[in-house]
Amino acid sequence: MSAVADIHANHVYDVAIIGYGPAGATLAAVLGRHGLDVAVFDKAHDIYPQPRAVGFDHDAMRIFQQAGVADALLPHVAPFNDGVYYGVDGQVIRRLQRMPPPYPQGWAPGYTCDQPGVEAVLRAAVQQMPNVHVALGCELGGFTQSADHVNLALRNSDGDGDVAHCTARYVVGCDGAGSPVRRALGIGLESFDYDHAWVVVDVKVKPAYLAQLPQTNVQYCQPARPCTFITCPGNHRRWEFMTLPGEAHEGEVPEERLWELLSRWLRPGEAEIWRSAAYRFHALIAHQWRRGRVLLAGDAAHQTPPFLGQGMCQGLRDAGNLAWKLEAVMRGRAPDALLDSYTAERRPHVVETTRLAKEFGYIISELDVDKARARDAAMLALGDGTAQTLIRQELIPGLTRGLIAGVAPLAGKVLPQPVVRVMRRVSDTDAVHREEPSHAMQDEQNERLLDDVTGPQWCLVVSGALSPSLVFAAQLRHVTVVALDSTSTEGVLQAVEHGGLLKQWLTAAGCRGALVRPDHYVFGGFESDGEAHHLLDQFASTVRLASTSTRTAPQTGAA
Repeated sequence: MSAVADIHANHVYDVAIIGYGPAGATLAAVLGRHGLDVAVFDKAHDIYPQPRAVGFDHDAMRIFQQAGVADALLPHVAPFNDGVYYGVDGQVIRRLQRMPPPYPQGWAPGYTCDQPGVEAVLRAAVQQMPNVHVALGCELGGFTQSADHVNLALRNSDGDGDVAHCTARYVVGCDGAGSPVRRALGIGLESFDYDHAWVVVDVKVKPAYLAQLPQTNVQYCQPARPCTFITCPGNHRRWEFMTLPGEAHEGEVPEERLWELLSRWLRPGEAEIWRSAAYRFHALIAHQWRRGRVLLAGDAAHQTPPFLGQGMCQGLRDAGNLAWKLEAVMRGRAPDALLDSYTAERRPHVVETTRLAKEFGYIISELDVDKARARDAAMLALGDGTAQTLIRQELIPGLTRGLIAGVAPLAGKVLPQPVVRVMRRVSDTDAVHREEPSHAMQDEQNERLLDDVTGPQWCLVVSGALSPSLVFAAQLRHVTVVALDSTSTEGVLQAVEHGGLLKQWLTAAGCRGALVRPDHYVFGGFESDGEAHHLLDQFASTVRLASTSTRTAPQTGAA
């Protein structure tokens, strides 16, 4: 049957997502769990069967947890190994390590992954959601915007001429680096001055030869051939080779050439070449991420060099940031202007992370031997003559602007996620929360990650005494109060944490508690009740009340 024949022309969707890669599928899964009416369109008929991204971090895993797929992903991932950088003469010039346990977000700091397997899990979850309609083999023909909706023209990607139309209140373009949605909006890309050709080779190594390969991730910062080696799940290994001046940098790379590149580590017969591709690693970010009721996410909004392992992570963070805001606007709990904070928050974060990835890329990519030796000496000097050790996750910034409480402590940081024992649970639908007796004082062995207890909602997390006035002020604003200590206060979710991770984090910042957004970023921390009341007032005025800010005038686009 024609892909467009199944489109509900007279139905108004809450959100239409163009593109069903990792970012689009994750956004669809989270919005679907929120109960929104979602449509997803993708020109491909199936998942791309070979790996492209090979890793993501604990931020992404926490978003997958919200999408309800984290446990199902475990067979398709493995912990991300530490990394080592080798200089010109083979000496170690830097180490990049994982943060040690206890892991602050409840998951390992980083993972390598089988991308097709990850996408299959996401799609399987979406398929179980009757409120999410997926149309594959269907591409965007164009769209027009009005004050309260977007009209989409869709056609079969096989070019048979059939066209269908549908309507959505918002559209999110997750349609890749060449994004027809971005082009239709006339949004340009800002270059951050990194554009180099590389060859990526994915290999399945025969088990007998795995031991002869490095057991960690390696950056060979050697001018003769800058190269990256990544250990992936199972027997999958990836090499990324920089293309040198004078070498072809486009088109298919012959297999004999691939084996020449791999000869330092493997010979034919010891492994199977799974996939190879010639890439240009870019640092490009869209100037705008929203026009009217159309927003951009994932590679449609940004492309980053891979040297910090943040490519797929950034698209998943986009999905996590957008999902709760779209849900709040659709439910009438926040004004449309809340969506303006998406660009205000995500773009600076991506800019900073991309600049850092580019700096790492320049370290690896230096082709001048004398400059590379000077680089090696400078890097070793940072560690007083030995290789400096960096913690990968500590390099990733928090939010620096947007919907956070300015200079309040912890504003823009990610709240840790401990394992908790639920002692008291509250309804999240009452204007003033009440206890649910059937869940009160649950079995002490019933330990869960904090996000699975609270769900994606605003929370006031408090360690120490709770005053009735503070509880009432939070409840009045539909903010769930989470007590980390024993309390008999009615309507408070008592979540006794295992190990004291979250309490220690608050104490180290001089805080007794924090007001936390649905995406786990901290709006602001507080020590006194007065500071907590002030944060709640800021939250109410920013999120709950109509804004006077203006949006860009509705645009018309043709893909």
